[in-house]
Amino acid sequence: MAAVCKRGIKMTNWIKKLFQNQAIRYIFFGGCTTLVNLVSYAAFRHFLGIDITVANFLSISLSILFAYVVNKLFVFESRTRGIRELLVEAGQFIGMRLSTMFIEIFGVVILCCVFGVPDMIGKLLIQVVVLVLNYVFSKCFVFKEKETKTELTQEELLQEKRIRRCAAFGFAIPAVVVAVSFAVNLVYPFGDHGVLIIDSLHQYLPFFTEFHEKLVNNENFLYSMGGGLGFNFWATIAYYLASPMNFLLVLFPKRNMMDVMALFIVLKLGLCGGTFSWYLAYKEKGKSYFPVLFGTMYALSSFMIGYYFNLMWFDSIAMLPLIMLGIERIVKGGNGKLFCVSLFYALYCNYYIGFMLCLFSCFYLLVQWISAKGLTVKSFFTSAFTFGWYALLSGGMAAIMLVPAFLGLGITESAENKFPWPPKFYLHDASQLTSQFAFVDPINIADHQYELNAFCGVLTLVLAVLFLLDQYVSLRERIAKTALCVLLFLSFDTNVLNFVWHGFHTQNGLPNRFAFLYIAMLLIMAHQALWHVRYLSGTRVLLAAAVPLAFTGYSWWTGLGEREFYVYLSTELLLTVYGVLLLFYGLVRKAREEQLFKKVLIFLGVAEMTATAVYGVCMNGTVSRQTYLDDQIAYEKLMARNEDGSSFYRSDIDSTRMRNADMFMGGDGVMLFSSTMPAATVDLCKALGMEARTNKSGYVGLTKLFNDIFGVKYVESKTITDRLYQMEQVDYEEPLALYRNDNALSIGFLVDSDIKDWDIDSGSAADVQNQFVALAVNEGPLYTLNQSIEMTDGGSYDIVIPAGMQAYLQVTRKTEKITVSTPDYTKSYDKYNDHLYDLGCFDEDELATVTCEFSDGQEGSVTANVYICSNEEYELVHEKLASSQLVTDSEDGRYYVTDGKIRGTIQADQDGTLLFSIPYDTGWKVKVDGKTVETYVVGRALLGIDLTEGSHEISLDYTAPGLWEGTILSVLCLALFFLTQILENQRRLIPIPAEEGMEAAIPVRKREEEETEELLSEEES
Repeated sequence: MAAVCKRGIKMTNWIKKLFQNQAIRYIFFGGCTTLVNLVSYAAFRHFLGIDITVANFLSISLSILFAYVVNKLFVFESRTRGIRELLVEAGQFIGMRLSTMFIEIFGVVILCCVFGVPDMIGKLLIQVVVLVLNYVFSKCFVFKEKETKTELTQEELLQEKRIRRCAAFGFAIPAVVVAVSFAVNLVYPFGDHGVLIIDSLHQYLPFFTEFHEKLVNNENFLYSMGGGLGFNFWATIAYYLASPMNFLLVLFPKRNMMDVMALFIVLKLGLCGGTFSWYLAYKEKGKSYFPVLFGTMYALSSFMIGYYFNLMWFDSIAMLPLIMLGIERIVKGGNGKLFCVSLFYALYCNYYIGFMLCLFSCFYLLVQWISAKGLTVKSFFTSAFTFGWYALLSGGMAAIMLVPAFLGLGITESAENKFPWPPKFYLHDASQLTSQFAFVDPINIADHQYELNAFCGVLTLVLAVLFLLDQYVSLRERIAKTALCVLLFLSFDTNVLNFVWHGFHTQNGLPNRFAFLYIAMLLIMAHQALWHVRYLSGTRVLLAAAVPLAFTGYSWWTGLGEREFYVYLSTELLLTVYGVLLLFYGLVRKAREEQLFKKVLIFLGVAEMTATAVYGVCMNGTVSRQTYLDDQIAYEKLMARNEDGSSFYRSDIDSTRMRNADMFMGGDGVMLFSSTMPAATVDLCKALGMEARTNKSGYVGLTKLFNDIFGVKYVESKTITDRLYQMEQVDYEEPLALYRNDNALSIGFLVDSDIKDWDIDSGSAADVQNQFVALAVNEGPLYTLNQSIEMTDGGSYDIVIPAGMQAYLQVTRKTEKITVSTPDYTKSYDKYNDHLYDLGCFDEDELATVTCEFSDGQEGSVTANVYICSNEEYELVHEKLASSQLVTDSEDGRYYVTDGKIRGTIQADQDGTLLFSIPYDTGWKVKVDGKTVETYVVGRALLGIDLTEGSHEISLDYTAPGLWEGTILSVLCLALFFLTQILENQRRLIPIPAEEGMEAAIPVRKREEEETEELLSEEES
């Protein structure tokens, strides 16, 4: 008995001794925290039915509270004095855990929705990473040993406080101004308007809606059936949706996606102002609040206001100041960590803006080399190596997005852009400079490459000239920074340079998307000049004001830039006011007067930017949000009444008011508008006679046969009639009527192997479809030419539709307007109308009418061909196509179609090609009876496989091309980044030289004289 007690005491002592080890205590309580996390997550997911992201957020929040208590009391045994110190410590702990919370939420979603890992397994796997990071953060930042710190002086404390305030004000002012501008325009919740215009309405809103649904429903991120017959959604995420902020979508209802995007615009513009203000405040060591002014100018520039609907750009644009500071540190001999992390984040969020930042970084490095004092050969090569290494690491860490995006864009129309040669200017005058005048309408879409958003405050026009005259900035620095500004400005007007800055791509509709780089450089130069105004002679200040005044007057007199009179007038007035203020500011010597002038200058500059921002938002315009929500609600009700959801089908809307309307409403369709849309899909749609161009396709132009082939079971329309496009109306929900096609085929069906020879360039739309019929089922020709019409401007032409015949009209060239009137409908089609029109099929002879209006300057005639098709012959072709179809629904759930995954069975009545109505993509892996088979492309765009006679189990799984390669490269580069940090810490690099501040360039004698004058003036007063 005594021996047992002795062993028990010994074991207890051993456990106590073991528990004295901090790491052991951390592991034990870390396990308890993990248990709280996992149990609560399982409860939220499986008992309460909450989606992955919200369940993760709630469970992690509970575990953070539990972890703080046990870590404080038992692991690190931290003691705090007073409630304030406790709150600071708790705030630090929660702040650090919030970063790992994001990693956990993001990691679980990626593992589940990208790599297909079950959510509980994914959560367990990510716990390993989170535990390690939490220990590092807690040990090194929160519960670290209290060190004796060098007491900061009152001035240093004030400077740190001012830097933080500058960042806060730099964020708050633009955010509040834009929010108020939205409210003035009655944007929800202040009215029923939405701020999404142009591409943000046609593309981004449906993409955000689709992403929201995938987040909420734990769906595949790699593929979507939502448009274009199916498309690579991971490439779409990389282009449009990669911002971590987008994970907040899950917190809002589907109906409020337009409103959430408006909120994101406000926050992201605020972020741009905050980072720019912080950068300048850090550079000047918190000496003033001038950074708030320049941060506001950056965030409320005409570039930001004109293009704010491209909200996916602004995470990357906000990183520009941090990238610049990182480069400056590298040149000074410091660590490249800030440069690497900020460039990685920029590349990850948006590769397009990221490319511009990479190119700009190279030029900015050159500027810093030229501007640096005492740059040695050794420091030159060291900084070059550091820059290059960290730039490669940043790109490598973002490879999980960059590689799939690159491969995805490689099959789009943009990949076919040719390098522009010879070099040429778009304009041959200085009219682009007038884009920097006050109250110039912001450009949000334009037909010309030379249109420019470059306004960032009239004050910068004076200060930019003053920078050139500033003898307190070294000549080589002035030359280097001015040269970079000139290069950027020349790029706005030069085809070759413009092409390069846009990622070796000819931009379409949104000109000079890199103008934010020019604006940033201009503001940095202006900030330097403003700091030295008080030390410069009045003559220089007068000259700096006179130059832009003279140019504005000349522009007004000659009409340069073709601006409104109030643009020239307001610019002249503001230039005069700023010139006078700067002149007097340079003359004052009393500290109080100096502070007064600073406040007046900041107030006037912020007021100017506020007024121009509100004006710009008003010029951009808004849309009626409820109009689009009515369509979404009506579609959901119609589908709920007419479908049980058991089998896959496509539905489309015959309107182009919103290009991706199917996706926005919640359907799977043919229409798509996306920069990542494969060129082959567009080519196929064009060849079939559909409305399609560049990177978009619509529904209008589909024949009844290809409605069947593409599986279009329903069409929604605001045209109310008994029959439309040879489909019967089956339901109505204001404002949409629903038409059903009972002949829609499955997503896969068997055709003759000769279909491999289908050439979509074989002639007209009728020829292409005839060839398909001949090769697929050995029938036809199905369509014959019945009539040709030479249409002239204003002409109206009658078309006889024979009884029992399907009739289609093909317009061969675009006109201003085409109006088609049939017994079923009357509709007008503007601008892009060179496609097929379904005239219908009737039991008796009927009459249709087409009317044509030419655009200005259009001459000659436009040919319109009328094709007819026997309805009986169509039925025969359909019967053969429908004889062997892929069955994709079953009661036991064994067969199904979801995004990126198809399971089905087919009874093949002969050897042939199993043709899928989804675009060919190398990411598809197809198995027949469990064995992987080779896929091939049909008609340049569709997916096909060989199939033998008999019964077969078919499975398709999609992985975005480049995903695995990008993921491996990202993990490798992330490991190399941390290894680099460890090695650099061991080398004990020389600390980064502290910022000298803006006044450092002023001679000491000059500063001492000023301080003496200030003291004397204070004594006299």
